[in-house]
Amino acid sequence: MGSSSDPDRFSNLPRLLLDDAGHVVSAPVRWDRSDWVAVGTGAAAVVGVGLLLDRSADRFMANHATASWDRAAKDVQKLGGTPSVLIAGGTYLAGVAFKDPEVRATGIDTMVTMGLAQLLLTIPLKTVAGRSRPNEGKGTHDFHPLNGGASFPSGHTTQAFALASVISEHADRPWVSGLSYGLAGLVGLSRVEQRQHFLSDVVAGGLIGTFVGKAVVAHNQALRADARRKVSMSFSPIFQPGGYGVSVAMVF
Repeated sequence: MGSSSDPDRFSNLPRLLLDDAGHVVSAPVRWDRSDWVAVGTGAAAVVGVGLLLDRSADRFMANHATASWDRAAKDVQKLGGTPSVLIAGGTYLAGVAFKDPEVRATGIDTMVTMGLAQLLLTIPLKTVAGRSRPNEGKGTHDFHPLNGGASFPSGHTTQAFALASVISEHADRPWVSGLSYGLAGLVGLSRVEQRQHFLSDVVAGGLIGTFVGKAVVAHNQALRADARRKVSMSFSPIFQPGGYGVSVAMVF
């Protein structure tokens, strides 16, 4: 399972989770101008969608609902729930079983991303915003901070984009990224179709999942590279009566 310094070693996973949590929470301290521009653009996109598209998108879904679309949406939205956790856990176990460090790392990063995105951002924001869901019929601007609904942001969408972003970062192939983010986007649209979320809730969830996924993968890949550099090997000749050989020493 690797050296004692391997961040993906089972005994090191709690420490890795805490380290990633600290990295995500402290991220703004390390942001440069381009990072702040990206965050500002994302926030503006959420607000813009909320002001311009939430009402019309919800009305469209309500007026064009069909039995077939409803069944499809109910199936697709599951990818943002328990199945995504099973995919992450299965990926980790597959990496362990087949002794594939990259697959194992993908599973670990996915589980960490999902947990941190939900616990550090999505759930607290739901509580703070207290936005009513579309199916409650209270309109797009019904907020009751610390004492209301749980519409903003979308937890299912956060989960789906957390999974998509980690897979995309590890695979580093355009078609994988397109497929992953495409499926995640369908999860978000399914939540709008089900009138569980407004479009801006979905946009916010997607941004959260993507941000945390990219941050976790970049940080953990740096930790893995550092752990590999700590492994050194030395060779020493051995001469003794009747023969000779080489002594190999590995330092972790």
